Order: sequence, then structure tokens, then C-alpha cells
Amino acid sequence: MAGVLIRMKLVIIRHSMTGGKAAWMIIGGLFGIVFAVATIWLSLLESIPLAVMADLLAAVYVMWMLGWIVGPVWGGSTVLRVDHFALLSVPQRKLAVGLLFAGFVAITTAVTFLAFVSLIVYGARLGIVPALVAVPAVFLQLAFVVLLSRVAMVVFGVVAKSRIGAAFTGVLIAAMMVLAQSGWMIAVAIQVSGVLNDGFGDGFSTTVRAIPSGWGLVAVESAARGDWGLALAALAGLALLIVLLLLGWSHSLGTPRRARITIRGSRNAAVSSRGLFAGQTGTVVRKELRTWWRDPLRTQTVFVPLVWALGTTLLPLTFDEKLLLPWAAPALAVMAGAAMCNIYGLDGTALWMTLLTGSERADLRGRQLAYLLIFGPITLVIAVVFTAWSGLAYAWPWVLALTPAMLGGQAGLGALISVVAIAPGPDAHKRPDNPLEHGDTTGQANLLFWGGLLTGIPPATFLTLGTVYDNAFLLWTAVPVGVATGVFLAWWLGRVAIRSLRVRGPEMLFLMRTGRNSKSIKIEMPKRDAWIALTGWTLGSIALFPQGIVPVIFLLVGLDVKSWFLPLYLAGPLQWPSAIVMVLLGSYLYYIAIKLTFAKKPSSPPDDGSGDSTVPPPGQSQKLESV
Repeated sequence: MAGVLIRMKLVIIRHSMTGGKAAWMIIGGLFGIVFAVATIWLSLLESIPLAVMADLLAAVYVMWMLGWIVGPVWGGSTVLRVDHFALLSVPQRKLAVGLLFAGFVAITTAVTFLAFVSLIVYGARLGIVPALVAVPAVFLQLAFVVLLSRVAMVVFGVVAKSRIGAAFTGVLIAAMMVLAQSGWMIAVAIQVSGVLNDGFGDGFSTTVRAIPSGWGLVAVESAARGDWGLALAALAGLALLIVLLLLGWSHSLGTPRRARITIRGSRNAAVSSRGLFAGQTGTVVRKELRTWWRDPLRTQTVFVPLVWALGTTLLPLTFDEKLLLPWAAPALAVMAGAAMCNIYGLDGTALWMTLLTGSERADLRGRQLAYLLIFGPITLVIAVVFTAWSGLAYAWPWVLALTPAMLGGQAGLGALISVVAIAPGPDAHKRPDNPLEHGDTTGQANLLFWGGLLTGIPPATFLTLGTVYDNAFLLWTAVPVGVATGVFLAWWLGRVAIRSLRVRGPEMLFLMRTGRNSKSIKIEMPKRDAWIALTGWTLGSIALFPQGIVPVIFLLVGLDVKSWFLPLYLAGPLQWPSAIVMVLLGSYLYYIAIKLTFAKKPSSPPDDGSGDSTVPPPGQSQKLESV
């Protein structure tokens, strides 16, 4: 059974390694190897005491375990889905063992094994016997995290079907995003605190070892001390956990139970038909607000940008820095666009009702208004509270000008992207257990994030001029400019989206029903161009925004913050030229990526002379017309 499933998985991976998916898999594998090598490097450090290094290793193993818990859910669907085998006449435990062995055949497993080799390296520094004990500990630890990820996916699938569970899932995903992008701040805080020389507290050391991810380290350290009872107990505990997880997972592979669907009526609720809730558009607003409140998937999409923005701006408080607090509201306004990027894809084939009644305008405007009613008040409260908390008086015009521009811009840009680049997903009653397996919106979300930053250019121009010339009038003029920009972009881009919805509505519905485009000709981008475009999008984003535009803003404002902005580490005369070069380089890479990604493709296949054509000869067409 295990051999069949392993061969099946290898075949699926081989046939799916095409285009952008292959590129992302390779890039993810390279990043994983870098992190694994860094873990081994940590076990070889001699500049810090051995006890402190052991504490750091235990903490890193906790991070690897959390990555296995959240990673499969964050990364989308698995290669071999459990529900594909649930109805087979195969014993549950046999199927579980086979899927477990198939789970080891993955890039992530190989990378994690490489990271856990650091335990053997650490054991070798303690002696030959601890190194020998580390060998079975590594394999047990690897089997534990792989099984834990499988059980976690089942738990997430059950929990995410409720609103509270969906909120928890959104918080967890956002926390992983914050740690992935800004985890270096924690490293800086640790270095500043001096614990690398003085050591961590007893509570920290005990906690990171009490977690099952640290039991292998406990076994190695106990073997070095000659405490064989504790060493064998730690290894036996890992083995027992593996057995329990395997039994629990195999139990979940039985015949899936039909979900109970409860429809909560609102017959006693007073329905307002005035103001925003009047007319056909107001009906859509009421429907959307109830959907945002009742649909667990919508709840998840609300919490991800909210927790990401708060986590990103609050993390510098670990070393008493309040510089990022005012930017929580603009960050939320930009990131909230990800909740709008696939607003029609979330509803599945329910689009047919909008197309049948011809209510495209009312439907799209109602969705925009509901989105603004959800995120607008939250963003405004965060803008006022966090800016006042920071105590930075200069930030008020920046926050009050950029926030409405970006919030309105995302309402328009998100509506347009959800129409022209819809990601097909299942209907609500057919959603799989994986809470993120509802359509791949990675590209749309990235486009909305970086495009959302561009919506702040009009008010940012006034803000920059006001800062350079120290003109308070220009600074505060940026506030009404930001409001006008947000209103205009929401209206204009929404208008373009309405026209696209009326034209592309049938194609969108066909895509939602079948998962493929209605066009018969599909020309894929050559692999070389795909690699160049992916490199352009990735490196262009890094060069243009964090290494170009942000240093330019800091230099204009006069902020003495280096952080991870490369131009700010150079000598004074070189800072401006290097920042401008980064802006030009990022813009050029974006130009190359856009040119290759959106290259014009032929609408019909070339004539190869085979005579196979759907157009009949002239004589035949006349006969058909006479009929």
C-alpha cells in the first residue's frame, strides 16, 4: 500500500512540476535549505556558551514544529488528499500508514531532516554516545512533526468551519506571516538583551524542552550526563506520541460525515431600507454584511490583514521602538485588499443569479460598500489610537492622508481584480477541510498589496513636498487629497469592474463551474520567460519598495533608521544615489515581468495545413444558411 501511494505521489508531482508552480516549489526548497543550514550552523557556534546554544536549538525546533503545523494549511492543498481514499475498502490504519510513508516523500521532509541533523552535530560535541542517541531521536522527531501536521490539518478543517475557529486560523496564519517577514526583530531584541552571554532563564529552558519538539534534545543531554532513565523516557515518549497521533489520524480517515448545515433566519430582524440600505444596492449591502458575519471563510479573511497589520507594527515594541505604530492603519488598508481580491470566487457559482437578473452594477457597488463598512471603522479607530500612542506628531497628516486613499483604492482595485482575475473555488457546501483550499489567490493578493501602495502616490506627493519645504499647508492639504483619491479610485475602478463583469460574466461562471477557461486555445508561457518573469516580480518588489521607495521617504523625512534598508547603511553621499538606483532597477524589473506576463497571445491557432478547421468551406456555408 505504501509503495503504491509513494509511486502515485511521485507521478503527480512529476506531472505538476510545470510553469510557475515548479518555480515556486524550487524557490521554497532553496529557502528551506537556507534555514536548515542556518540551524546546523547554530549547532556549530563556539562564540556562545553550550547551554545557551542548546536553549536556542530547542527554540528553533519549536519553530520547525510550528512550521509543520501551519505550513501545510498555509500552502494549500496536499498532493494526496485523504478524502480521495476515504471510500476505498482499505483498513483505516493501513491507509494511514501508507499516507504517512508517502508524506515523507517531499521536499519539506528532506529539508526538515537536514535541519534536525543539527541535533546529531550537537550530540557529537557532547561525545560519541550522545551522538549515537541523537540518530534515533532525529528520525522520531521527524516522524512526529510529519504526523502532527496531518492531524493539525484535520483539526483545522473541523475548527475552521465555525466563526471562532476561522478567526483563530486567521490569527495563526497572520502570526506566521509576521514572524516570516519581521522575525529578525526578535533576534535583535535577544541580542540587545544580552542573553546570548548571560543565558536564558530557567523557565525558558524548561519550557522549550518540555514541548515534544525538544524531547530529542533532552534525550541527548541526558545521555551526556549518564541519566539513561530520562534519555530512554524522552525517546519512548516521542514514540508513544507518534503511535497516538497515528491512531487518531487513522480514525479520521473513515467515511466522511455529512456536514450539518444550519440556516439561521432573520424573520424577526428589523430591515432598514433607508440610506445605504435602500434600493437594489442596499439589498446587496445587507446580504454582504450578513455574509461577512456568518461565513467562516469571510471571518478568516478579516482577521488575517488585521492581525498582520497589528503584529507588524507592534513587534518593534520588543526593543521599545514606537516608530511603526502610526503606520498600522495604512498597513491594514493595504493588506485588507487581499480580502477583496476574490470576492466573487468565494461565492462559487452563485454568480449566475447576478447575471440572470442583470444586476451587475448594484451587486458590485453593494460589495464595495459592505467592504468599506467592514474595514473602514476598524482602520479609522486604529489610525487614531495608534498614532496618539506613538506620540509622533509629524505622523498625523501622513496617516490621515494615506489611509483613506489606500482604503478606497483597494475597494476599487480589489473589485476589478476579483472580476478580471477570478480564482475558481468550490461552492460553500463543497468546501474541503483545508481552510485555505478555496482557490489559489497568491498572485491576486500580491498584486493588490503592491498595487495598493501605488494608490497613495497622490497624497504622498503633497506630503513629501510639505516635508521638504517644511510647509504645514501642503502637509494638511494632503488629507483632502487622500480622501478624494480614495473616493475617485473606488468609483472609477468599480465602474471599470462593472463593465468587465457585464462582458466577462458568462466566462467567469464557466470558469467557476469547470475550473478552466472557456477559450479553447491556451498558450502557456515558455519556461525561460516564466523564470524571468518570476525573478522580475520577486526582485523587483524587493528593489522598488523596501530598498528604494521606503529609503527615499526616510531620507526625505530625516528618519535615522537603518533597519534592513541597504541604502541607509552606506555613507551619506551614497545614500541618495543608491536609493534612486534601487527605484530604477525595481521599475525596470517590474517592466520586464509585466511585459512577459501580459504578453499578447494569438486568439486563434495557426493554420498548419491539416484542413482541420471549424469554419466550413464557402459552398457548405451557403447550404447551412439555406437550411
